[in-house]
Amino acid sequence: MINKKIKWGIVGPGIIAHQFANDFRWVDNGELIAVASRDKGRAQAFADTYSIAKAYEGYQSLYDDDDVDAVYIATPHNFHFENAKAALQAGKAVMCEKPIAINPSELVELIQIAKASSGYLMEAMWTYFLPAIIRSQEWVKSGRIGKILQIKADFGYPTQYDPMSRMYNPHLAGGVLLDMGIYPIAVTALMIDALPEEVKVVVQKAKTGVDSEVTMLFEYGDGSLANLCASFRAKLNNWAYIIGEKGYIALPDFWRASECFLYEGDHIIDHYEGLRDSFGYHYETYSMNEDLLLGRKQSVIMPHEMSMKLQQMMASVKAYF
Repeated sequence: MINKKIKWGIVGPGIIAHQFANDFRWVDNGELIAVASRDKGRAQAFADTYSIAKAYEGYQSLYDDDDVDAVYIATPHNFHFENAKAALQAGKAVMCEKPIAINPSELVELIQIAKASSGYLMEAMWTYFLPAIIRSQEWVKSGRIGKILQIKADFGYPTQYDPMSRMYNPHLAGGVLLDMGIYPIAVTALMIDALPEEVKVVVQKAKTGVDSEVTMLFEYGDGSLANLCASFRAKLNNWAYIIGEKGYIALPDFWRASECFLYEGDHIIDHYEGLRDSFGYHYETYSMNEDLLLGRKQSVIMPHEMSMKLQQMMASVKAYF
C-alpha cells in the first residue's frame, strides 16, 4: 500500500454499520469514502449522515471502485460469506462482521480465496481490540491469576419476538448463538488456548425454530471449565469472570469492556479503566489499517486461526440444536 490512509467502504448500512461509521472519527490512518446498500435511498441517507462521498446502489459497484482499499461488511449473517467472497475476488481487503461465516466450511473457502489472491481477511471481533480486554489477557499471560480454573460469561438482552427479524428468522441465520453467543465463546477462546474436549448444551427455541437461549458448558483437557450463556429471553449479568488458582479477573459488560478488575480473594489488587468517548469500534479499524500499511495479510490480534477456533466451538454447540 502506498496510501498513508486506507480508504474504506461499508457494505450494508444497518445498526452496527452506524456504530462503525460513528467511531471512524477516531481513526486517523483511514478514511471512510463509500457506502453501498441494495436500496440507494438508504445508502444516500447513511452517506449524508456521516459525510461519506459516495453512495452506491448494489454492493458490486462498491467492490469495483478503484479508490476503495478496504471493505467493512455489515450485512446479515447469512450474507457474510457471499459478500466477503465477492469483495476478496475484487481485490479488496475485507473486515467482515462476526460471525464471519455460519459454518467452518464457509470460512475455509474464504481463507483459501484470501491466500490465493494475497488478500487480507479479518473477522470483526471488535471485543478483542479493546484495551481492557488486552490488559486482562496480559494479566492472564503473566500469571497474575495462576492457572485458569473457570470462565463464567453471559450475554443476554430481552429481544422482542418478530419472526421476520434478523434475530428470529432462520433464513437470515437467526438465533442467539450467532448473534450474542459468539461473545462469551470468544472471550473463552481468547483466554484458554485450546478447544474444549467435552461440550454440554441446553437450548431453548423460539417458534421459528431458531435458538433463543443457549447455556453451554465447555470442559478442557487440563481440567478447566467454561460456563457460558446467551439469551434473547432475558437481561443477563453480561459480565465475564476469568477465575484462576491465585485470583480472578472481572470484566463488566465484557463484550464492550471499558474496564477490568483483578482480584485476590475479596480484594481488588489492580484495576484498569480505559476511558473513551467512542463506542470502541475504532480500535479494530485502526489495527487493520496498520496491518495493511505494513503489508500484513492477516491480523495479529484476530488471525484466521482464531476465527476458525470460534467456528469450531460454535459448530460443537450447534450439534445440540
